[in-house]
Amino acid sequence: MAEEKGETIEVIEEIGGEEVEGRKRRGLKFSIPPFIFYLPVLAGLGFLGYLGYKQFFGERVKKEEEVEVAKVVAKKGIIIPGPSLVVNLSDVNIPRFLKVSMVFEVDRGIAVAEIQDKEPIIKDAIIGLLSSKTMADLRGYDSQQLLKEEIISRVNSLLERGRLINIYFTEFIVQ
Repeated sequence: MAEEKGETIEVIEEIGGEEVEGRKRRGLKFSIPPFIFYLPVLAGLGFLGYLGYKQFFGERVKKEEEVEVAKVVAKKGIIIPGPSLVVNLSDVNIPRFLKVSMVFEVDRGIAVAEIQDKEPIIKDAIIGLLSSKTMADLRGYDSQQLLKEEIISRVNSLLERGRLINIYFTEFIVQ
């Protein structure tokens, strides 16, 4: 029995020894390319470079965009809501009413605040102009364009810092 135990130990040692050598051989066959270890480092450097670019050059791009927006606003103006009014027209024979809603186009932000501050004065000037008109004065496209010019002239005479560029009627009903 002692011999059997000795032989069993030798067989187990031989089997275990071959497995260890086989593992070593397998480990030597497989190798990771070295550039894979550098990919995270390169990705991190690229990200830091991007953040640096945005920090130093992003301000310049942002300022250039603001200048472009200012140029567009200067060309088109700022649209703000104007008054909605119902006035009596100066027709003698038949009482007539004019319901008008409008929006203003102003040249800059300063004019927006000024128009809001002087809203009652501007409304009064427009009401005075509209109530002096007759139905015949308001018929047709040309008459409405002339009315726009008159309103622009009156409102601009009241403004000190900004100016009204245009008026757009959103509602114009004569009854």
